[in-house]
Amino acid sequence: MENYKYAVFFEAENLSDAELRQMQKYFKIRRRSGGGECEINKVGDTTYKISFMEREAQERVLERKDHVIKIEGQEEIHVLLRCENVVESSKQSKESPNQKCASAKSEEKVFKLDHYLLRFLSECKKPHSDLEKHVSLSSSTFKINIDSEELVVVKDPGTEDVYSLKKWEFVVDEAIETLKSRYIIHFEVESDKSAILEENSFLQSDNLKIYFEELTCLAVVVGERKEVEKILTFLSGLQNKQQVQKECCVSEKQFNLIKEEFEPYVKSNLPALKITQERAGILLKGPEKEVHAGENELLKLAKGIKEKRIPSHHPLMTFLESSGGIQHFQNRFQQSLRSPVMLETSGSDLLLLSLSDGALEEAAAAVQRDLCLETVRLENAQKSSAFTKLKEDLSKAVKQANHKSVKVELKYQDESTPDPKVQLVGYATEVSKLKNMVLEYKQNHQIHHVSLPLPCPEMVEHFSEILAIGGMKKSSVEIKPTSSPSPCVHLTGPRCEVESLKDSLESCLQRLATKRCEVKGPGVQQIFQSEGARILQSVKNSYMVRILPIDDKQKRGKVPKYMSSLSLPFTSASSQDSLVSDKEIDINVVVGSLEQQQADVFVAPMIQTNMTSTLIGSSLLNKAGQQLQNNFNNAKGKHKLKPGEVLEVDATPVLGCSKVFFVECAPKGNKHKSEKALRSGLRRIFELCKQNSWGSVALPVIGPGIVLSIPVKDSVNILTHEICEFLSGPTGCLDTICIAIMANYAHSEEMFQTVCGNLSAKMVDNTGKALFQSLTSDLDEIIIPVDGIELHLVFGDITNETTDAIVNTTDFKDFQTAGVCKDILTKAGPQIQAQLTGAQVASGQIFTTPPGGFPCKTIMHVCGERNPDVTKTLAKEIVVQCEHGFYRSVAIPAICAGQGGLDPNVVAKSILEGVKEGVQGANLQRLKNIRIILLKINVFLAFKAAAKQIFGSNTQLTAPAPLVLTSVTTRGRNATSIKHSGSTRSSRSHSVPLPVSLDLSSLVTSLPDTESTAAFLVIGHTNNDVSDACRDLQQAYKDQCSTHTFFADEIERLTQEEMDQLLSKVNSLHLQIEQSSSDGWVVKGQRNGVNEVVRLIQDALRRQVREKDQTFLFSQVTWCILGPRGIWQKVPKDANYKLEKRDVKDGIEDAQGVKWTVDLPKMEATSCDSGQVTALKRLENSSDFSLPIYWDNMSQSDLLKVIVLDPSSTEYKTVKMGFKTTVKQTVLKIERIQNMNLRRLYEARKIELENRNGLLVGAREKNLYHGTSEVSCSSIMKSNFNRNFAGQNGNCFFYYYFKGWLN
Repeated sequence: MENYKYAVFFEAENLSDAELRQMQKYFKIRRRSGGGECEINKVGDTTYKISFMEREAQERVLERKDHVIKIEGQEEIHVLLRCENVVESSKQSKESPNQKCASAKSEEKVFKLDHYLLRFLSECKKPHSDLEKHVSLSSSTFKINIDSEELVVVKDPGTEDVYSLKKWEFVVDEAIETLKSRYIIHFEVESDKSAILEENSFLQSDNLKIYFEELTCLAVVVGERKEVEKILTFLSGLQNKQQVQKECCVSEKQFNLIKEEFEPYVKSNLPALKITQERAGILLKGPEKEVHAGENELLKLAKGIKEKRIPSHHPLMTFLESSGGIQHFQNRFQQSLRSPVMLETSGSDLLLLSLSDGALEEAAAAVQRDLCLETVRLENAQKSSAFTKLKEDLSKAVKQANHKSVKVELKYQDESTPDPKVQLVGYATEVSKLKNMVLEYKQNHQIHHVSLPLPCPEMVEHFSEILAIGGMKKSSVEIKPTSSPSPCVHLTGPRCEVESLKDSLESCLQRLATKRCEVKGPGVQQIFQSEGARILQSVKNSYMVRILPIDDKQKRGKVPKYMSSLSLPFTSASSQDSLVSDKEIDINVVVGSLEQQQADVFVAPMIQTNMTSTLIGSSLLNKAGQQLQNNFNNAKGKHKLKPGEVLEVDATPVLGCSKVFFVECAPKGNKHKSEKALRSGLRRIFELCKQNSWGSVALPVIGPGIVLSIPVKDSVNILTHEICEFLSGPTGCLDTICIAIMANYAHSEEMFQTVCGNLSAKMVDNTGKALFQSLTSDLDEIIIPVDGIELHLVFGDITNETTDAIVNTTDFKDFQTAGVCKDILTKAGPQIQAQLTGAQVASGQIFTTPPGGFPCKTIMHVCGERNPDVTKTLAKEIVVQCEHGFYRSVAIPAICAGQGGLDPNVVAKSILEGVKEGVQGANLQRLKNIRIILLKINVFLAFKAAAKQIFGSNTQLTAPAPLVLTSVTTRGRNATSIKHSGSTRSSRSHSVPLPVSLDLSSLVTSLPDTESTAAFLVIGHTNNDVSDACRDLQQAYKDQCSTHTFFADEIERLTQEEMDQLLSKVNSLHLQIEQSSSDGWVVKGQRNGVNEVVRLIQDALRRQVREKDQTFLFSQVTWCILGPRGIWQKVPKDANYKLEKRDVKDGIEDAQGVKWTVDLPKMEATSCDSGQVTALKRLENSSDFSLPIYWDNMSQSDLLKVIVLDPSSTEYKTVKMGFKTTVKQTVLKIERIQNMNLRRLYEARKIELENRNGLLVGAREKNLYHGTSEVSCSSIMKSNFNRNFAGQNGNCFFYYYFKGWLN
């Protein structure tokens, strides 16, 4: 210490020994700190002293004063030095400690810089140039003195005028500081990092130098800051890569035994080695040599560990681990044995480890002595109360034994079996105590079994009641009555209790009195199961007896339902058909090809028995493959079909059907023959569907193609007529008819409208009966709710619309080319067209005019310019202008999709997006209904698809009128039509069948025998009680029965359905019918059942009277309801009767089963389910003439009535569509001529032609259009056509005679 005389001091808190060693190393290195050989000691609570051997070292470190020491893995340590005992320290110059300034005369400035920094500036060109540049800026030169560690900056003579001395010093100081901040020095004191730098001398460059001191193993890195930092990062990464780690297979317990010997060795010999205990073993990390040496030493010591394996059982090992037993033994051995012993589990064995053989033996003996495993088997203890008590006692004992620590564990094995086991594991003392408790239970509570025979098998099921009447007390013994193999009761429980209960039961059974009681009559068993059950209970309570039903094993066979068990002697010709279930038929009109559908049966036309003779057959073959051709050839064989015959062919799995019916057609050339063959073929197809119980059939409209060339209307009329003819009779299992129409066919629109129109008109027949339940199509109207308004997609003609605003699409130039524009302007009038002529309308703007003759409030004229963006803008602007104009509804065509020539998909996307932008977020208050009217099928389908993409789940498909929701699952198709009214409908309406002829004597012999016997076992305390109870049972049955006499004429009033109900009631209510006289009959049985039969016969009488009244009224007055698709339909007879009698407080039901409330003053009906409102009308018929249901009412005096049709009505649209298929002129008005006399002549003539031509040809009715002068119309309407004027005035005025004929 005497040599360390020159001290400096600093303040710090609680420096560790490692930190002090690092600091001492720092101050010993002159190049880093300026110091030299030194020692560091703590001289106060927070004061440390550094003592140097040389004064120069003290002065150098004081010159720097603030030192920053970097310690790996920790924050930097900042040391501020002071020298309290050096007087000169208070006399230091006010200048910076690392620089000296010469006198003003010499005009030079000296800077004390690090030796290595000065060498770097001298040796490297770029840093030297950088120094020259900075110094020259102050008009100075410099000299580097490496030995004295000084940089001398000399001011150039003659610069006094430029810089004052003070300013010059400031500029120089600033230049040197900039230089020092750019070039830094790093002292690397770690030997391994210094070695890495020395091995990689290539790291040096013009901007970086590395210097080495051999004595101190110091490496000094000098250079630009970023280069030095880059080298240091590289150095740290390389050092980490050179570290290695090794995992040694030494367990924690083994390491604990050799730890005391291993750690001192590492501390003294392997200072850089780090030791970590991992789950898999000991991990050594550090330099490779030290890791290798440490591993060898560790394994050497581990070899000295002794092992002893004690075979054991898994439960014992589990107990040791869960209870802390291993630690318990280790602690115990540490206190009692001289050498430590460690315990480990190895599978099902216990492994003892020690450095001493003697300690191992002692420890093994202690473990085997103190641990114990016992398993005790218990017999017949599963449901024993004593076993439950044993479990409770054992649980308490275990809890008490484990009060301070876990000493024993208990587990039940095979507890769900009759012979469970008790497993005890733990320390021997505690296990022994619990085992003694179990053995005591086995000795005192063994389960015993015994059987007691019963005198009657009925006692088995009701043994609990016998125990109650015998006054037996509740016991812990298990009582189990059984009838197999003989009636007896099994007793199970502790022996003493079982024997006691057996004696009591034997005595009880001997004391009781028993008697068999039989009650005979129709429906006796059912009576005692329903109303008689209460009487049984009353008798039981009155005489304190038990009444047990007796099963004599002579149970009455299950009486099958009358329709399957009886051969009824009915003579009605329609009885067979009445047994066929009444199916609800759904008709779907779909847009698409036949091969895209799903049904049990496909129908395809062919000629000359050639499958591919039509496009439909070829399309089916393309999809199904060659297998369909093979099936066709096998079905055909060598036969050639005649026109009208049908070939049944098995379909292939690829097709969505089970069968394909190929109908042989007559080729074009003979129209009469072609139509006759088609009718015969369709009739045969539907008959085959009924015979083979097919559920669904899909067929196209056969005829209009190039092969057959039957006109569209004729083809459709034949198809719809044959469908309705088939539906008017029994239909078997057929419930779905699918009519497929191609979208891009030349006459697709006409075909679709005609199919829907024909079927809608025939949905309900003249008697008010529904031929089919629902009619749906792919072109039904679509409603999309969007922010409070409804967007409708409608397949139709915009000139039929009656909205507030109508949109006309035009180019403002051509008003004569047929299309939407011409039709609208023709209807609006020439004054509106005059306003459009020459109008100048900017792109995307709307030109508005009054409506003229069009039934709206305004017409908006737009030009889409064949541009989707313009079309979108117009759609949005239409919404805005309608809202501003207070219009509640607007009709918009497919702008530019017709003559504009744009792709319908593009038009749909543009218009719908424009409408969506105009509506969403606009909070529209006035506009509530936007209707997009689409004239072409392909355009409608494009809008339908675009709507689903743009509006998603908001899209709702709806029909133009309320239709029923039916879901029909067949083998080939799951057909679902949309329910718009939300109603639950009744089955199809049918007229009530006529009464049947009945052989009453045969009826009696055919009815099932309902005479039966109810037997009981009566058990009581005395014979008198039992006898009285039997007497009351006989009387109770008689009190529940009644009889009624009726005569043959009453039975004859029953219809087939009512007779079915009568037989069903007789069978289900177990009644009996007997003949009392030649024409008298008696029904007897349960009172309620007899009353129901009486009510049925009385209801039949009332029904007959009511039906006569309804039928008579139906011929005089016809009430109609505006049904689906705007077609008038007759209401059923009962609804007709209610409406005429004004008895509508409970509403009416139409032919489809929809229920309606009625407002007669308004002639309106409202759907009970959907709330939809529709119209009613009343027609008065004369004795010889019934008004057509689409006419308005006429009195007998009104022989002629002219009705202007509403453009929005279905009748108007149908007439207009037919008219426009022949000419292109715009329809302005349509009038219906109601002339009774001419109508009588028409109907008579039609019947005459039908009778003459036969059913297959019929009247061959056509729709003809006749041109005449306007003045001739009045004469024609009054007295019919005068054919002498045929061919005149064809171009003057068009008159449409709705119903005509051609022979």
